[in-house]
Amino acid sequence: MKKLIMAAGAALMLSACVSHNFSEGRRTNWRCEGGAEFSLRRVGGDVEVYAAGQTYRLTPSGEGAYSNGAVSYAAANGRASLTGAFGGPFENCRRRGPRLW
Repeated sequence: MKKLIMAAGAALMLSACVSHNFSEGRRTNWRCEGGAEFSLRRVGGDVEVYAAGQTYRLTPSGEGAYSNGAVSYAAANGRASLTGAFGGPFENCRRRGPRLW
């Protein structure tokens, strides 16, 4: 019984040490000229972009820019572009508010 209480106490103390990045996974939606749309979320230091039914994992390639070699995302001054992704062009994109469903 004593060992069980000690194990439970240790588990409780360790659970208090967990840190979370609560912005990770939060989706940002973009609407572009011509009506094309895409969304992205941060995953660790990378981003996952969802566009036209496809998901792309992009790694940092510069200030505000991410790429996987074929698909590139860049954002600056409240505007974004996504190149190389199916369903484009994704140019002159602006953030959209979250959809409520």
